[in-house]
Amino acid sequence: MNKEEILAKSKRENLWEDERTKQVKNKAENYAESIGTLILVLVTLWKMYHKMPYNDLMAIIGIEIAIASLYKYKNKTENKLYLVTGVMMLFASIIFLLDFFINGVG
Repeated sequence: MNKEEILAKSKRENLWEDERTKQVKNKAENYAESIGTLILVLVTLWKMYHKMPYNDLMAIIGIEIAIASLYKYKNKTENKLYLVTGVMMLFASIIFLLDFFINGVG
């Protein structure tokens, strides 16, 4: 690619948003996900302490970890640990969801 092609591609990619806007959006989404996961973990621990069913929340947390791990494996690195973690968490989440739907809430 020559300089003009690179500039044209960059202009097409940044037609609606500049780099700063994309960066702010990504950071906001990361903070929201982190806080949401923290709340899920706290509610799960609270439910465990009070001996309430918590499989639904464990499934959500597991799905978050599985999707993040599989995305990292596919797009960022070829590290097999991400693949193994993603598949194991996906399997565990399916088990938690099945248990939740089969046995119900109480």
